[in-house]
Amino acid sequence: MCGNGSGSKRGLVIVGHGSKLHYYREVMEFHRERIKKAGFFDEVELAFAAHDRKPTVDEVVKRMKSKEIYLVPLFMAYGVHTVEELPELLGFEFKEGVVEIEMDKKRVILCEPVGKDELITHAILNRVMAAINELSE
Repeated sequence: MCGNGSGSKRGLVIVGHGSKLHYYREVMEFHRERIKKAGFFDEVELAFAAHDRKPTVDEVVKRMKSKEIYLVPLFMAYGVHTVEELPELLGFEFKEGVVEIEMDKKRVILCEPVGKDELITHAILNRVMAAINELSE
């Protein structure tokens, strides 16, 4: 586990929209397990931003033991969940970029959505290459 040397722990919450279809959660769990194995975080959890999906971000943050928690929206861009729902749920005013708040005596860092990350561009191209390879077999 990573710990930061001062006795506090570091956690990650992957924030998704949520879906009634089981595959959505399975993909998120797949990424959670990969990140857990990397050993950078003491805790890696999943949460959902849509009002009717459980667990919610605030529920997850409250039950985590980590004193420093990073929230990463697994979204392509800022949208209603990151602009309205998460700020309302976590009690802060929306602004683009990284937002740091205190919640339940924990340092909570809301990261930007993953959409503009260079690796997303590569993932799009990887999907095209996989399709070309599959069709050419």
